[in-house]
Amino acid sequence: MRMELGGLRLDKLPNGGWDDALNTVGVGGATYVLRYLVEGIDGSKGGNSSVFILRDPNGTEPDRAIKISNVFRPGRQTPERYRRRYGRFLEEIDLMRKCSEVDSPNIVQFHWDGILPIDGKDYPYYVMEKADTDLKEFLLHNPDVDIQTRVQLCVEVYQAIQQLHTMRYYHRDIKPDNVLLFGSTSSEEGAGTLVWKIGDLGLIAHRDKDYDELGERVGPFGWLSPEAGNKFLTERYGLGLDCTIDDRSDVFQLGKLIWFIFQHNIPIGMVAREDLTREFEGSDQVFEAIVNSLSHGKARRYDMDHLGRDLGQLATEYHV
Repeated sequence: MRMELGGLRLDKLPNGGWDDALNTVGVGGATYVLRYLVEGIDGSKGGNSSVFILRDPNGTEPDRAIKISNVFRPGRQTPERYRRRYGRFLEEIDLMRKCSEVDSPNIVQFHWDGILPIDGKDYPYYVMEKADTDLKEFLLHNPDVDIQTRVQLCVEVYQAIQQLHTMRYYHRDIKPDNVLLFGSTSSEEGAGTLVWKIGDLGLIAHRDKDYDELGERVGPFGWLSPEAGNKFLTERYGLGLDCTIDDRSDVFQLGKLIWFIFQHNIPIGMVAREDLTREFEGSDQVFEAIVNSLSHGKARRYDMDHLGRDLGQLATEYHV
């Protein structure tokens, strides 16, 4: 394996197979083999880090996921921009550790962390539980999933974000790829248990800490809140627009995510009731929650309490 500009890359044999001798890492007191998350795609998600499957070559332990910073431990001459990226990754590790110490059933479980030496440089990493799939892939392969499961999904993601807010953190990167599924729809005993969890805390922000750069794009295009867009497009010009990405920015992204859960697409611009084409008991209530979460101005936008109230009523109707 080798660290390149776009992140860590794995080595292959001349015949196209994986060179396990070069793609092994010693972490947590044992030796493991790395594999890309998605078979057939030689790459890893994340701009500030690389995520891989961490596999026990003996097959005695379950697969885990390992997230490795793309930024090595800074030295005296390291530019401030890279120091910020390094600090952001350490903040992510700290939060993952904190979540493992409290009851956070809808946040990906943290196992351990450490430093991985690559090419003479030290890269921080942490190990976590590996998901079965993410929300986007789940809905693509299960387009007719029932409304109760969709409501459960909304509630569990909301609970995860609410937990982060209780700990004084904002997620700021809520999108289908970062909503992860654990469990299966069937088991030997009958119906299995599906648990939805939030992952990828790489853009989290604490209320009292700031790792953002001036004019930095924080979050994915298509899911940005108005204030995140203002930060990226106008912050450098000092126009006095709202560029603070906070708790109500998470509400905005939750509104988009809820729309995606029921509609399988992204709401861009103003949406009308007839745009939500999936009809079910409580669909009017879902639309109202979405619209109020997508208000451009924070003063008019739902806060977490209001969104939680609407989702709670829907959960009661569907016995979630």
